[in-house]
Amino acid sequence: MNTRLQAISEELLAPDAKQNDSSSNSLKRISTNLDLLTRTEERAGVLRKQLIESIEKETALKSRLTQIDEEMRPENIERTMSGIGTTRTAELRDTRRRVLENERKGLESLLLLSTQGRLRLEEDVRQADQLVSRIRQRLFPLIDREIEKINPNP
Repeated sequence: MNTRLQAISEELLAPDAKQNDSSSNSLKRISTNLDLLTRTEERAGVLRKQLIESIEKETALKSRLTQIDEEMRPENIERTMSGIGTTRTAELRDTRRRVLENERKGLESLLLLSTQGRLRLEEDVRQADQLVSRIRQRLFPLIDREIEKINPNP
């Protein structure tokens, strides 16, 4: 008889135990997904910050290229050389022009690399934002269901 009573009590209590286990598993899953969402949002934020820094760097490079273009104009090279008293003015002008051209080539290479990096970052930010959105779309309904279980009558 004790065995039969124990079997009956196990059957009666089992649904509650399963429900508690199910609820506990659901909460663990939601917690894990919230952690994932937080990490994904943080990653998107870091990528966005890197993108802003890349844009600032690109803007600075473009600004310097504009300055070099202005400095390379013959009248500006002449003006730069006017304060130097020498008999080799033509050589100094050519040297100045070559220095500016070399600097310009280096900046153009940096600008190309920076632009490529920015384009990759833009794509990474877009993908990270999509992932955040997908996680939110799946997670928030789960949270709403758990809230409904706690307080079914709003």
